Amino acid sequence: MKKILISAAAMFALAASAVFAFGDLARPKPTTAPEAKTVLHSGLTIVTDSKAWDAKLQISEETLKRIQEGAARNGGSASLIQNVTHSSSRTMMAGLFMFLAVSFAGVWLARSNQRRNAKAIVAVLIVAFALGVGTVIVRANAGPPGYVRWQNLPQSLKDGKATYGGVDVEIVPGDENMKLIIPLRNK
Repeated sequence: MKKILISAAAMFALAASAVFAFGDLARPKPTTAPEAKTVLHSGLTIVTDSKAWDAKLQISEETLKRIQEGAARNGGSASLIQNVTHSSSRTMMAGLFMFLAVSFAGVWLARSNQRRNAKAIVAVLIVAFALGVGTVIVRANAGPPGYVRWQNLPQSLKDGKATYGGVDVEIVPGDENMKLIIPLRNK
């Protein structure tokens, strides 16, 4: 008991001395956000759609190419959109680790003795049931549809206030201006 008490006191003293180890370092300077750069001047058409469930921003393929070229000219990455939308290496790694997890769990379950095997199967089934019930509860409380967030847009524009809501970005064929479709329902 005495050894444990001495070890705990030594570890506490070591942890407390960590505060003094960084006492002479200067605070980091606050970083300012990089200045926004205009890469393309284009038109924007704003329309309402009473049948839409969420707002959509439609960008033509040609406009998207011009945005990528403008970003590349201004020192940005031309493949930014491709990196965000296509991360196949992350998907492959996630699939590999999921495969390994299921494989090792199966081997562990098969090699364990029969008495513990039945208990493990019951425990796995209980956990799976609990996760299933939790998923149903979470999906049932998903919140209102996206168009509800945009209902205050006309009044907010009159008052000069911001309105927040989800936007789906769609890439459409052609060479047209960008189009913002807002889901406004008639009251």
